Amino acid sequence: MKYLALFCALFAVITLNAQSCDPANGNVVIYANYDGGVLNINVDENIPNLKIGVCTYEDCEVNISGPFAGNVTEVIYAGFQGDNDNCNSGVNSTSINGVSPAITQVLFAPAATTGDPNGWSSIICAYTCGNGNQGGCNTATQVVDFFLTQFGGTLHSYFTQYACFSGVYDVSDELCCSFPPNDPAVSVTASVNDELICTGQCVDYNATATGGADEFTWSFPGATVNASSLEDPQGICYLVPGSYTTTVTASNGGNSDVSTVSITVATCGVPGCTYPDAVNFNPGATIDDQSCTFDCEEDDCPADIDNDGFINTNDLLEFLGVFATSCPN
Repeated sequence: MKYLALFCALFAVITLNAQSCDPANGNVVIYANYDGGVLNINVDENIPNLKIGVCTYEDCEVNISGPFAGNVTEVIYAGFQGDNDNCNSGVNSTSINGVSPAITQVLFAPAATTGDPNGWSSIICAYTCGNGNQGGCNTATQVVDFFLTQFGGTLHSYFTQYACFSGVYDVSDELCCSFPPNDPAVSVTASVNDELICTGQCVDYNATATGGADEFTWSFPGATVNASSLEDPQGICYLVPGSYTTTVTASNGGNSDVSTVSITVATCGVPGCTYPDAVNFNPGATIDDQSCTFDCEEDDCPADIDNDGFINTNDLLEFLGVFATSCPN
């Protein structure tokens, strides 16, 4: 554990969520950086069927030794063939030493086995544990996925840093760079049950999302409710005419997507009785629908032909039924 302090200073460790390191049972050890250099690996722990992956941008000399070096069954270098010798170590080519060449491979910029918008499409370098933008290098997820795909083993540990490799790295140094999962991309579509309504009416919204989305944020400009965190908010009302754009953001905790839907709120005619003296006068009505009724005594209402105490369409129909006929003598 003599290099533990050095690793603690160099490696950013974050919450482990996927492809977790398993120091007790894993058999894959990975080393990654940008500057390359001389990587001396001391196999001081008895790990059966040990497989070693190395990823750098600049040339790297990999030297494997130690009491259990015979346990190494495969070594793969995957990275970019940079020849800048940023480490001033005299390394001008990539090589793997200390084990049989028959169990080694040197792969320059092989295709990544998993896509990541923050990483590169080929395996060329890695220098942090994070999954954010890597400045042209690969994310930790991409590097680990590549080597586990090649080896078919279980991750024992993963070391990463930007600076040159130097000194000796003991396999028993069980420090592990952990990383979040490569969350599936989210796709969301917003919809509304009625895109044209009258003032005072309400609508229901719906979000159709993929990618394991479980967080939803709605914004309702112009509505009586400003926002909602429900997947399908109901009864969103509008009192002022105009055109409004509603926005929903769906997220699965790692990735998110945004969708919008438009709605038009119109000032519509309101049917009803518009006569103030009527029993059923509606002060909010703008269109008379011939529904007015009048409460009056029989002697005072000659127009109440059917004598039901109200003047309405029934009276009109009865009058029309005898219109233009002759009165008896």
